[in-house]
Amino acid sequence: MSKRPQNSWAFRFGSFAVALLVATMLSSCDRGATEQIQAAERFAEATARNNVGMRDSMIATRLFKSYFKNDYVASDFITYIQSIYDFRNHKFIRAASADVDKDFKADLTGGLLDATDIEETGMVKVKSPHETDPVAYFWMVKQKGQHWKVAMVTKGELQVDFSKVQQ
Repeated sequence: MSKRPQNSWAFRFGSFAVALLVATMLSSCDRGATEQIQAAERFAEATARNNVGMRDSMIATRLFKSYFKNDYVASDFITYIQSIYDFRNHKFIRAASADVDKDFKADLTGGLLDATDIEETGMVKVKSPHETDPVAYFWMVKQKGQHWKVAMVTKGELQVDFSKVQQ
Protein backbone atom coordinates (compact mmCIF):
# COMPACT_ATOMS: atom_id res chain seq x y z
CA MET A 1 0.00 0.00 0.00
CA SER A 2 1.45 3.34 -1.03
CA LYS A 3 0.84 6.50 0.82
CA ARG A 4 0.20 9.69 -1.10
CA PRO A 5 2.35 12.56 0.20
CA GLN A 6 0.36 15.22 2.00
CA ASN A 7 1.21 18.90 1.74
CA SER A 8 1.85 20.20 5.19
CA TRP A 9 0.56 23.49 6.52
CA ALA A 10 4.13 24.86 6.63
CA PHE A 11 4.70 23.94 2.96
CA ARG A 12 1.46 25.64 1.88
CA PHE A 13 2.27 28.78 3.89
CA GLY A 14 5.80 28.86 2.46
CA SER A 15 4.48 28.52 -1.09
CA PHE A 16 2.00 31.34 -0.50
CA ALA A 17 4.73 33.57 0.97
CA VAL A 18 7.02 32.96 -2.03
CA ALA A 19 4.17 33.67 -4.49
CA LEU A 20 3.33 36.88 -2.63
CA LEU A 21 6.98 37.98 -2.66
CA VAL A 22 7.31 37.34 -6.41
CA ALA A 23 4.07 39.23 -7.13
CA THR A 24 5.28 42.18 -5.05
CA MET A 25 8.62 42.24 -6.84
CA LEU A 26 6.97 42.12 -10.26
CA SER A 27 4.54 44.90 -9.43
CA SER A 28 7.36 47.22 -8.33
CA CYS A 29 9.52 46.63 -11.41
CA ASP A 30 8.47 49.82 -13.18
CA ARG A 31 11.52 51.58 -11.63
CA GLY A 32 9.85 55.00 -11.74
CA ALA A 33 8.01 54.62 -15.04
CA THR A 34 4.64 55.33 -13.44
CA GLU A 35 5.99 58.45 -11.77
CA GLN A 36 7.36 59.73 -15.09
CA ILE A 37 4.10 59.06 -16.93
CA GLN A 38 2.11 60.83 -14.20
CA ALA A 39 4.42 63.86 -14.44
CA ALA A 40 3.97 63.93 -18.22
CA GLU A 41 0.19 63.77 -17.71
CA ARG A 42 0.31 66.67 -15.23
CA PHE A 43 2.32 68.70 -17.73
CA ALA A 44 -0.10 67.81 -20.56
CA GLU A 45 -3.05 68.75 -18.31
CA ALA A 46 -1.54 72.15 -17.50
CA THR A 47 -0.69 72.77 -21.15
CA ALA A 48 -4.07 71.64 -22.52
CA ARG A 49 -5.86 73.94 -20.05
CA ASN A 50 -3.32 76.73 -20.68
CA ASN A 51 -2.43 76.86 -16.99
CA VAL A 52 0.73 78.92 -17.52
CA GLY A 53 1.95 78.85 -13.91
CA MET A 54 1.70 75.07 -13.56
CA ARG A 55 3.08 74.45 -17.06
CA ASP A 56 6.07 76.75 -16.58
CA SER A 57 6.88 75.23 -13.18
CA MET A 58 7.30 71.85 -14.92
CA ILE A 59 9.63 73.05 -17.70
CA ALA A 60 13.29 72.20 -17.12
CA THR A 61 15.15 73.80 -20.06
CA ARG A 62 15.59 77.27 -21.51
CA LEU A 63 14.99 75.92 -25.02
CA PHE A 64 11.57 74.50 -24.14
CA LYS A 65 10.63 77.60 -22.15
CA SER A 66 11.45 79.77 -25.20
CA TYR A 67 8.79 77.92 -27.21
CA PHE A 68 6.07 79.44 -25.06
CA LYS A 69 7.36 82.99 -25.49
CA ASN A 70 6.21 82.93 -29.12
CA ASP A 71 2.39 83.13 -29.17
CA TYR A 72 2.10 81.22 -32.46
CA VAL A 73 4.40 78.39 -31.39
CA ALA A 74 2.65 78.22 -28.00
CA SER A 75 -0.78 78.06 -29.66
CA ASP A 76 0.32 75.27 -32.01
CA PHE A 77 1.85 73.36 -29.12
CA ILE A 78 -1.30 73.68 -26.99
CA THR A 79 -3.40 72.42 -29.92
CA TYR A 80 -1.01 69.50 -30.39
CA ILE A 81 -1.15 68.52 -26.71
CA GLN A 82 -4.94 68.71 -26.79
CA SER A 83 -4.86 66.21 -29.69
CA ILE A 84 -3.02 63.58 -27.59
CA TYR A 85 -4.37 64.37 -24.09
CA ASP A 86 -7.99 64.14 -22.90
CA PHE A 87 -8.23 66.80 -20.18
CA ARG A 88 -11.83 65.82 -19.39
CA ASN A 89 -10.72 62.33 -18.36
CA HIS A 90 -7.28 63.47 -17.13
CA LYS A 91 -5.25 61.00 -19.22
CA PHE A 92 -3.55 60.49 -22.55
CA ILE A 93 -5.92 59.40 -25.31
CA ARG A 94 -3.71 56.43 -26.26
CA ALA A 95 -1.19 54.33 -24.38
CA ALA A 96 1.83 55.86 -22.69
CA SER A 97 5.01 54.07 -21.67
CA ALA A 98 8.27 55.20 -20.13
CA ASP A 99 11.87 54.44 -21.00
CA VAL A 100 13.55 54.73 -17.60
CA ASP A 101 16.95 53.87 -19.05
CA LYS A 102 17.07 56.81 -21.47
CA ASP A 103 20.14 58.79 -20.44
CA PHE A 104 20.57 62.23 -21.95
CA LYS A 105 22.27 63.97 -19.04
CA ALA A 106 25.20 65.01 -21.25
CA ASP A 107 22.78 66.57 -23.77
CA LEU A 108 21.32 68.80 -21.05
CA THR A 109 24.66 70.42 -20.22
CA GLY A 110 24.20 74.18 -20.35
CA GLY A 111 20.51 73.97 -21.14
CA LEU A 112 18.80 73.62 -17.76
CA LEU A 113 16.96 76.52 -16.12
CA ASP A 114 18.27 75.33 -12.74
CA ALA A 115 21.86 74.16 -12.25
CA THR A 116 20.89 71.55 -9.62
CA ASP A 117 22.49 68.16 -10.27
CA ILE A 118 20.52 65.70 -12.38
CA GLU A 119 19.39 62.60 -10.56
CA GLU A 120 17.65 60.80 -13.44
CA THR A 121 16.47 61.24 -17.00
CA GLY A 122 13.91 59.30 -18.97
CA MET A 123 11.46 59.49 -21.81
CA VAL A 124 7.68 59.05 -21.90
CA LYS A 125 6.33 57.78 -25.20
CA VAL A 126 2.70 58.61 -26.03
CA LYS A 127 1.02 57.05 -29.04
CA SER A 128 -0.87 59.42 -31.30
CA PRO A 129 -4.64 58.96 -31.69
CA HIS A 130 -4.02 58.83 -35.45
CA GLU A 131 -1.92 55.90 -36.63
CA THR A 132 -0.22 58.01 -39.32
CA ASP A 133 0.99 60.71 -36.89
CA PRO A 134 4.35 60.35 -35.17
CA VAL A 135 4.61 59.31 -31.54
CA ALA A 136 5.03 62.08 -28.94
CA TYR A 137 8.10 61.88 -26.72
CA PHE A 138 8.24 63.72 -23.40
CA TRP A 139 11.92 64.14 -22.47
CA MET A 140 11.88 63.94 -18.67
CA VAL A 141 14.46 65.07 -16.13
CA LYS A 142 14.57 64.75 -12.35
CA GLN A 143 16.98 66.98 -10.51
CA LYS A 144 18.06 66.32 -6.92
CA GLY A 145 15.36 67.25 -4.42
CA GLN A 146 12.82 68.13 -7.14
CA HIS A 147 9.91 66.53 -8.96
CA TRP A 148 10.06 65.25 -12.53
CA LYS A 149 10.07 68.04 -15.11
CA VAL A 150 9.84 68.15 -18.89
CA ALA A 151 12.96 69.07 -20.85
CA MET A 152 11.24 68.88 -24.26
CA VAL A 153 8.33 67.33 -26.14
CA THR A 154 9.02 66.11 -29.67
CA LYS A 155 7.10 64.39 -32.44
CA GLY A 156 9.31 61.39 -32.95
CA GLU A 157 12.53 60.64 -31.12
CA LEU A 158 14.68 63.50 -32.41
CA GLN A 159 18.02 64.75 -31.18
CA VAL A 160 17.68 68.05 -29.32
CA ASP A 161 20.40 70.63 -28.67
CA PHE A 162 19.25 71.86 -25.24
CA SER A 163 22.07 74.40 -24.91
CA LYS A 164 20.90 76.22 -28.06
CA VAL A 165 19.17 79.04 -26.14
CA GLN A 166 21.38 81.09 -23.82
CA GLN A 167 20.12 83.00 -20.79
